[in-house]
Amino acid sequence: MSGIYIFFLAVGAPLLLWMTFAGDADGGDGGFEMDGDGPWGTIPLSAIAFFMTAFGAVGLAGNLTGVGDGTAFLFAAIMAVLAAVGSRFAFRWLSTSSTSSDVMSVELEGQIAKAALPISSDLKGKIIVEVAGARAQMTATPADGSTIEIGDTVVIVKIEKGVAVVAPLGPDLALE
Repeated sequence: MSGIYIFFLAVGAPLLLWMTFAGDADGGDGGFEMDGDGPWGTIPLSAIAFFMTAFGAVGLAGNLTGVGDGTAFLFAAIMAVLAAVGSRFAFRWLSTSSTSSDVMSVELEGQIAKAALPISSDLKGKIIVEVAGARAQMTATPADGSTIEIGDTVVIVKIEKGVAVVAPLGPDLALE
């Protein structure tokens, strides 16, 4: 029986670690399709990884501590099912109760910012912008090829591939 537990642990644990560190522990859209119309629907890959890891770890621990094969198998199976179902409910709860701090590009357009590093057409710089009450730094490039010095006030014209395209805000338009 130890071979089965080792196999499940050797497959489940790396998969679980990969999903955790790759940022896809909830399984995304991947999974094993049961019967789409039934009560199970799709079993997420994360639930399968939790099941395999728990089954392998608990079964192996049972064998190593001298518990009988039947008892170790039964306890490993129960714990594996609890881990899989628990992970599914936990990820469902997290996805409905979490909020995102991501800011849409459209929300940044028109915002006033300060240059933190010099910005020119041949040198990308940095700006500091306040969004939703928090200060954020962004890489910036000038919209018109001008040179912007540290501390100059700029307006974000648009966002291109994560880089803010900014225009200097003249002294007569500066908002204090």
